[in-house]
Amino acid sequence: MSSLQFSPAHNRLLRQDAPTALGKPTRSFLDEALREGNAAEAARWLDYYLFEMTTIRRLFAASDWDSARYYLDRKGDEAWGPLLQESMAPWLGTTVGLPGAPRAEVWAQGHDARLVVPGLPYALHVLEGDRRFDVTLDSPQEQEKRWAAWRTAIDAAIRAADGAGAGRVLDLLVAEARLLHDVLCDWEWALLTAMARAWGEAVLEDVLLVTQRILVDDRYEKIREMSVEDYLRLKAEEMRGHFTGAGRAGQFSLVEESDRYLLSFDACGTGGRMRRGDPLTGSGSRLLPPYNFLTIEGAYPWTWNRKGVCGYCAHCSVVNQIRAIETLGRPLRMTLYPDDANEPCRWIIYKQPSDYPDEAYTSVGKSR
Repeated sequence: MSSLQFSPAHNRLLRQDAPTALGKPTRSFLDEALREGNAAEAARWLDYYLFEMTTIRRLFAASDWDSARYYLDRKGDEAWGPLLQESMAPWLGTTVGLPGAPRAEVWAQGHDARLVVPGLPYALHVLEGDRRFDVTLDSPQEQEKRWAAWRTAIDAAIRAADGAGAGRVLDLLVAEARLLHDVLCDWEWALLTAMARAWGEAVLEDVLLVTQRILVDDRYEKIREMSVEDYLRLKAEEMRGHFTGAGRAGQFSLVEESDRYLLSFDACGTGGRMRRGDPLTGSGSRLLPPYNFLTIEGAYPWTWNRKGVCGYCAHCSVVNQIRAIETLGRPLRMTLYPDDANEPCRWIIYKQPSDYPDEAYTSVGKSR
């Protein structure tokens, strides 16, 4: 039986693998169905695989909007163009894989923008939606047309039992989806960097608490009613959608012990990728030019009371621990942030919430 089954807890299809298999890339199940010539099963896995990517992209679209809105509420809407010049133009060409760190030209109007990088065949469009930024390669209409044509070609190849042909076209679609994910992710760290430069790094406590509260509080209410197993499946899905792991394939290690689950990301597709650099595009660490993204110099509750934490990764202290403790009375997961970017980042999810050690609370300035 396929592990892709309806989940009553989430009211949709969700992978129901054994916990230790949840870190296996979803693409591998699709490829297996293609090899077997099982068109119906391949179509199911294709829909779910694309859903994983789309969900995370929408999450970043909302998160970036909240961060940019925080900045503009203080600076004024006239700062939109300069904000893009500071927070996206210097590195966009490098993130998409172009050599020589070409700088993007920015045309901003209202809260929309178009960025053009020499050597990139598409302009990057940033369009404000309902509490989100839709970021597309070319206009939204042209990207939708291109992706729809690719999807039609993939579906036709699946029906024709042409697994290799379906895979080749799918690779094109995934490459663009991954690129947009990375642009949105890089922009989040860049926005935090811009705010720290404007008002000092201590302002990020308020930035993170305000923006993450908007993003996650509704989700906490849903999580409150979930079993640990259902929550684990949801988090695994999200980390696969971040293109985590070797080859950006969406894979990670999950070990089950008697009282806990240990998830290990080498590297995660967000902070770990940005700290190390992207092996697929050849772009370097976001701590180096042309990025020069922020490392937190001081020690604060929102950096696990540690110095030198990645400005982006600090949000995990808020989402995983601080805001969860304030809202649910306990952490969602315990973060083992590595000082060395070449080491995996790890999460611990305890099967019984009461088993979280005192350190899960005290490291972020809370008590049990």
